[in-house]
Amino acid sequence: MGKEETEARLNFLTKIIGLIMLIIGIFIEYGIMTTTMYPPLAGMFQMIAIILIVVGAVSLIVKIV
Repeated sequence: MGKEETEARLNFLTKIIGLIMLIIGIFIEYGIMTTTMYPPLAGMFQMIAIILIVVGAVSLIVKIV
């Protein structure tokens, strides 16, 4: 297994994990927006969802060198 193969697998794995985090973040945000929650709890869940969305989007964009 060469260096290029290892980098390709690592990039693929990073993209898959990023996509999963993005989807989970979007589902959490959608769930918060469509249900009534205790406001401080909703704010905490929104922060978690935004962090997941940002990290997922960045990992889909970035290429590991």
